[in-house]
Amino acid sequence: MRISDFLKRYNLHGSLINNVEYDSTTKRVSIETELCKWQQFDYDETKDPEMIEGFIVFEDVTYFETDCVKDFDADEILEAVLISETPSLEKVKIVTDGVNIIIIEAGNVEWHSL
Repeated sequence: MRISDFLKRYNLHGSLINNVEYDSTTKRVSIETELCKWQQFDYDETKDPEMIEGFIVFEDVTYFETDCVKDFDADEILEAVLISETPSLEKVKIVTDGVNIIIIEAGNVEWHSL
C-alpha cells in the first residue's frame, strides 16, 4: 500500500524499533518493530496482546537516510509523518526517542506480523 494509506491504517506512535536493515540491491527497507496493538483501530482488549512483533517492509525504495549514531534498541517512535508525495512515490520521516531520524521514499509499504 502507499505510505500515506499505511500511516492512516497504522498508528506507529509508541511502537518500538529494534532493528533497521536496508538492502540497496533489492531496494528494500525492513524495520523490525514491536507495534502498539492497543493503539490500532481494530484492537480488542479481550483477546489481543498490547504489543505485537513484526516488520514494516518498504519496497521499491528510491531514497533511504538515517542519522542513527547507535544501533536501534527498542527506540520508541515519537513521530511518523508523510513529508512528500508524487503519484508513484511517497516519503516518510520517522523520529525516535533515541534522537534517530529515518527518511524513506518508497513505492509501497506493508506490515508483516510474526
